[in-house]
Amino acid sequence: MRITLSWLAEFLDLECLFDLQEALRVGPSHAGVRRLVDAMNELGMVVEGVEHARASLDGVVVGQVVSLEPIEGADKIRATLVDDGRGEPKSVVCGAWNFQVGDKVPWAQPGVTLPTGMTLSERKMRGVTSLGMLCSPIEVGVSTEAGGLLVLDPRTPVGVAFGEHFRIFDDVVIDLAIEANRPDANCVMGVARDLAAWLKVDFIAPKQSRLPVNVEADPLNDPQACDRLVVAKLTGVALASFELWRSRRLRLAGMRSISPVVDASNYVMLELGTPTHPYDAARLAGESVAARFARPGEQIVTLDGSTRMLEPSDIVIVDGDDRIAGLAGVMGGLDTEVSDRTSSVLVEAAHFPAARIARTAKRLNARSEASARFERGTDPAILELAIERVAALANLTLAGSLSERINVLSTPVAIEVRSARVIAMLGQEAPLAVLAPGGPLERIGFAIEEKGGDYLVTAPSFRPDVTTEIEVIEEVARHFGYQRIGSTPLSIAVGGGLTERQQLIRRLKAMLAGMGVFEAWSVTIVSEEERDLAGGARDPIRLADPLVANECEFRQTVLAGLLRSLRVNVSRRVAPVALFELGPVVHPNPDPGAPLPDEHLRLGVLIEGGENGLVVIAPVVTALSRLLGLEGRLSVGEASGTLEGWPDLHPSRASVLRVDDRLVGVVGELHPRQIPSELTHLVDGRFGYLEVDFEPLVAGMVPLGELRIPSIYTASTLDLSFSVPRDYAIEPLVRMVTDRVGDLLSDVMIFDRFEPVEEPLRIYVGVRLRLEAPTGVVEDEVIQSLIEAIDQAAQEMGVQLRRA
Repeated sequence: MRITLSWLAEFLDLECLFDLQEALRVGPSHAGVRRLVDAMNELGMVVEGVEHARASLDGVVVGQVVSLEPIEGADKIRATLVDDGRGEPKSVVCGAWNFQVGDKVPWAQPGVTLPTGMTLSERKMRGVTSLGMLCSPIEVGVSTEAGGLLVLDPRTPVGVAFGEHFRIFDDVVIDLAIEANRPDANCVMGVARDLAAWLKVDFIAPKQSRLPVNVEADPLNDPQACDRLVVAKLTGVALASFELWRSRRLRLAGMRSISPVVDASNYVMLELGTPTHPYDAARLAGESVAARFARPGEQIVTLDGSTRMLEPSDIVIVDGDDRIAGLAGVMGGLDTEVSDRTSSVLVEAAHFPAARIARTAKRLNARSEASARFERGTDPAILELAIERVAALANLTLAGSLSERINVLSTPVAIEVRSARVIAMLGQEAPLAVLAPGGPLERIGFAIEEKGGDYLVTAPSFRPDVTTEIEVIEEVARHFGYQRIGSTPLSIAVGGGLTERQQLIRRLKAMLAGMGVFEAWSVTIVSEEERDLAGGARDPIRLADPLVANECEFRQTVLAGLLRSLRVNVSRRVAPVALFELGPVVHPNPDPGAPLPDEHLRLGVLIEGGENGLVVIAPVVTALSRLLGLEGRLSVGEASGTLEGWPDLHPSRASVLRVDDRLVGVVGELHPRQIPSELTHLVDGRFGYLEVDFEPLVAGMVPLGELRIPSIYTASTLDLSFSVPRDYAIEPLVRMVTDRVGDLLSDVMIFDRFEPVEEPLRIYVGVRLRLEAPTGVVEDEVIQSLIEAIDQAAQEMGVQLRRA
């Protein structure tokens, strides 16, 4: 909802807080505006944006057309002379056709920049000099539609400044996000009421003249469809007017200007939150309206020209002949629309069941500004005020008195609010001051009676959302200030944690992600082509009724699913491809009597590399072995022939993985035939692939509690070179280095062996250490101390540490 600062100031005494005129001129950066924005946010009316709406009307004056002539060779523009009250009439070329000699219109002088951003200049059109331009409503910022020139009241003085005369000045627009539980804040008055209580300033309630109301029952009315209905006949539509500065407010609020009567109705809806609807009285039988439920088969053509079929749950407005005139709370009917020929209107203000209006608007896809308010809840107590405001704003005359056709409103029930409950919910006694006599809750309209230390609270008619104790406490919290309420940590009973299996899966995925491999999810139901490309399937398990014709069987290898992801990535030039998936495969059950096939988890890792796919996939095998504590038990052997249930890889670049002589997986390189020929020119290298059964790995792994958790910090690599006797056993040397490094050592390997010519009785051995610390990077000082300790131990063993 968009409201303007000047509009808000009509209901709120802002002058006691800051200089209002200065704030309107300065805009969103003004301290007073920022204070209001903070207050709105603290009250739960979230501010989504603040704009400075500049009038930009300096240099626009009221002119009178004194002549109107055609231009030779031009049929869409005419030459006019405009009297601006300052010397000779000015020559202006105009393309509008809705005015005549004697009319008074806005004239913008050359050099003026209009609200639309257009800067005017003197120029010639078809040989005729045009000084500035005559303006339409959109060009002076009072409407979103042009529709020709803005023809002014004949009584408007010639030569006066347009903006100053019609009170169109700079303004500030505040865009609010009002939640569904705050129906009172769907209008300027509701926002002002809340701010007045928060800022401790006067709320300027609109005055109501208390016009007489006659009760006139109508048998067509259904009290179940509408619990309050007030109507009034207003005359003088031909002379109706709506002030331009109010039209500008409508435009800034996001609504278009239509006619004085409709504009006045829309203005009141935004101002008071109560929608009203004007009907052409002459088009209503008996100049009367009633509310009832629709009957099966009925329909209505609404104002937007749509024919809408109605259901018995929809509420309709009917005339004296029981003919549908409008869709209650949503949209009026086209047949009773106010037009240029309308001389009098019947204005209806009503209160409808919120749920029914919401259901109708949603079902018919016909949500409107009116339905948005009715479906949240409106104030049934100010219907008379709303009609009176429409008459006053449009300069209409009330014919007779107001007529109340329905009034079956129930008396509001006082809500018991316990002090102990308030303290328990908000954590302190201080918020009880909000419930005190004269406190914020009373200032926003709640009736409060203290009773034995507790309270009886009656919500005002404009707060239909407050019906229970907890909702009253929410209002107390809101006006006490959410920021003043301390947070309480949520305490819950912890029923357990991740199992070892779940922890392992998370560590496995984190390790692969850390190696730059992306997790994929591929389908477990594949096509025959994908199965054949992956290979290894025996006795395919087919689906009796597949959703997609060519996806008709369960995959028996993860590769069968990953090949589709590979194709998508390659075709979209995502390079290099690096994917892994931990997903199910399905094989025929080895037990012939088993009712279901054998489904189990497998890990598949696919990485694009250079000239040899084994080079890029080998580090994954090493990391997997280290993660599971399988060093020394996980072996790589030669693959012989086709392995049933495992993918077919490149025949000369494939191996099997075993744990304690048990087959657990395959590793190797994809066969070239597995890459679609049309994509081979997009592939930079070969693809390494690893597929392993998850369950055997888990069964053979070291318990998690005994596993070394890899550090999240960058590891350090230390290369040491030792000079040892030619017949010296290397194992004691490696054991000595391992003992000296201790817990910092994550890996050790012999990376070099060299026989120097100058020392024929000795050899040089290169040892590479990988150092990791769980709390951070291994510092240089620590590494240097390790070198010194190793050097000293090596000398004691008769081994020499070579230094650069």
